[in-house]
Amino acid sequence: MLAYAAKAAGIDRTTAWRWMKSDKGFAEAVELAMDSGVDRAEAEAFRRAIDGYEEPIVANGRLLYRHRRVLDEDGKESYEPLLDAQGQPVPLTIRKHSDGLLSLVLKGRRKHIYADRTEVTNPDGSLAPLDENARASRVAALLEAARRRREAEEFG
Repeated sequence: MLAYAAKAAGIDRTTAWRWMKSDKGFAEAVELAMDSGVDRAEAEAFRRAIDGYEEPIVANGRLLYRHRRVLDEDGKESYEPLLDAQGQPVPLTIRKHSDGLLSLVLKGRRKHIYADRTEVTNPDGSLAPLDENARASRVAALLEAARRRREAEEFG
């Protein structure tokens, strides 16, 4: 993001890095600006996930447009393109929502509930503390048990 900001400011990114290292006030301002950008991105992710967004409909490689029904003096029905305020045809759209963005928002805001995790418990239900070797051993044992179960179902 710093490279993007530096380009927008018309400076080289190495200049921005040098200024950040030598000027604490500048570094703090950059951090605040970065946080602001992330806040905007988070708000947009939330909007797309909850409110949704309009996606144009394309059929056979062509954009489809909205039409309105028109009746002539004899009551004969026809359709003509619906035009916007600038006289341009209005694309036909469908409202979509992003489940993936919703998942990210929930995981970011409520990690204790929605985070992806694997827990190993003791027989009494308490969490079993595991180092990486113990965890790898446990996963290997579970995979082996699943393999044996699958073989038993196939040949049993």
